[in-house]
Amino acid sequence: MDYLPTNKGPMMIKLNATLAVFFLGVAVVSQTPAFASEGSSTKDAEEQYLYHPKHQQTNFDTDVTPLHPGSLQGFDCMDQNGDGYLTIKELSRRNDCVEDASDRGLESSTRTTLILDHLDADRDLKVSKREFSIWNEMQKQ
Repeated sequence: MDYLPTNKGPMMIKLNATLAVFFLGVAVVSQTPAFASEGSSTKDAEEQYLYHPKHQQTNFDTDVTPLHPGSLQGFDCMDQNGDGYLTIKELSRRNDCVEDASDRGLESSTRTTLILDHLDADRDLKVSKREFSIWNEMQKQ
């Protein structure tokens, strides 16, 4: 055992210091991307968690393909300004626009607020084409 040096002099201390700095550097570099992605609230970071339909839908509220074609009956007639949403004033035209309004409970003008309350899922006081379609699809089941 004479071939092993017993004195761990400056060479061994430098080696230990170099290894410690190396491992500390690796730990810092490996943690940096995790902190960088957590701190950035860019539009791209948020977009990856949002639902995007795979087809050519441009507006999730107004581009609708219902199961039953009759589900959108009267919508275009009521939507006077063509924005894809029905306001309280436009909903009051349902008796003129929907053929089976009495069967669907839409005939009375006093029910406008009640219908808006049931159809307006996001409570913005207007009914989207999607909300209108979903409501009518549920009535058919």
